[in-house]
Amino acid sequence: MPTYRLYGRNVSVETPLVTPVPAGPAGPAGPVDLRVESLPEGELRHFLKASEPFFRSEPLVSGEEIWLAAYRDGERLVLRFSDAVDFLIEPGRIGFSLGREGNPRVAETYLLGIVLALWLERSGSLCLHASAVNTPSQAVGFLGFNRAGKSSLAASFLAAGIPLLTDDVLALELDERGRVVAQPGFPQLRLWPASAEELVEKAHQLEPVHPDFDKRRVPVGGAGLGSFHEAAAEVRALMLPDRKGTEIVLTRLTPREAAIELVRHSFLGALGEAALGVDRRFERLVAVAERVPVFRLTYPNGLEHLPAVRGAILERLSAL
Repeated sequence: MPTYRLYGRNVSVETPLVTPVPAGPAGPAGPVDLRVESLPEGELRHFLKASEPFFRSEPLVSGEEIWLAAYRDGERLVLRFSDAVDFLIEPGRIGFSLGREGNPRVAETYLLGIVLALWLERSGSLCLHASAVNTPSQAVGFLGFNRAGKSSLAASFLAAGIPLLTDDVLALELDERGRVVAQPGFPQLRLWPASAEELVEKAHQLEPVHPDFDKRRVPVGGAGLGSFHEAAAEVRALMLPDRKGTEIVLTRLTPREAAIELVRHSFLGALGEAALGVDRRFERLVAVAERVPVFRLTYPNGLEHLPAVRGAILERLSAL
């Protein structure tokens, strides 16, 4: 089984990943923190038939079925996606079962997103919906939901020679000195077509993230865009991008305001609260809000403004 390095862990995967991910230690002697392997046919069938989900997502489109249901079996969690793939999450193992109509590429997208984020949070991380780059003044993260501009902002830093740390899932942890550090994800950005066309050659050839969405996978490093930082980095600041107005304004939030925004920008949202408990997760959110400055960043809409926005961010980071 090939081994990869993901979010500071060595992960062995039964089926080689298509997504470019840094390699982990070679050889059977390398330590493995997580194994990802296929489940025997029918292993979850009886359990799922006899159980009621503790969490159901909202439909992605009005009138359609829910796209995710979560079940609990003691210490084990099961995620059932409507795209015909199930995941079993245990302390050192993630099992998957792909139905006849399941798409392996879509299953990999879920694995590297919501499934791995849930496993990471059960292991002590805090996962935010954010992109992050590693600047000369340490890491900075850009929090936001879809179309908030976080990935385009990160791409602007890559174009200026500043490496990507992660995109979409920002996994934060406290190190032995009490500092908040961000773990490196994998070398890929997810951009909407308009942004990709401005930043990447032959953007029309980029693969979509999911068959039902227009967002594109943009490889980072090598022949792709910019470079990738493969080591954990201390977090200097977190930004809340908001494309409005005519000026670039950075406003620092109080720790209480910051904690509220971190709750809003949790990657797992209601699923995380249902699976892990509100108190446990809120303690981690507060710990980050008390240690890391959080800024609301407003700036004019348009890719042509990003170099000036990048300059303002770097200037503020150097002054912290």
